[in-house]
Amino acid sequence: MAKRDAAGWMRIYDSSPVADIDPSALYRKETSDDGGRTWEYPRPTTGEFLMLDMAEALYAQRSVDSCEGVVTIQSPHPIGGLIRYTPTP
Repeated sequence: MAKRDAAGWMRIYDSSPVADIDPSALYRKETSDDGGRTWEYPRPTTGEFLMLDMAEALYAQRSVDSCEGVVTIQSPHPIGGLIRYTPTP
């Protein structure tokens, strides 16, 4: 396993779009294994976990998309898929 570049990871974590997330905000996290046609396994989470997932994805050069507060991340799992974070009131 390659050694992680901690300084590189922190630069990603401390930069936009990751740093734009409010760590205390509430989100619903869901996953999709069919390209986003269906979303399953909704569970509550916070912006703090979204920030960590975003930083990990960007560090691994996976896609991260944000539109109107909803963040979609390319899954790290071998089968692929997507992870979606939707803000909750």
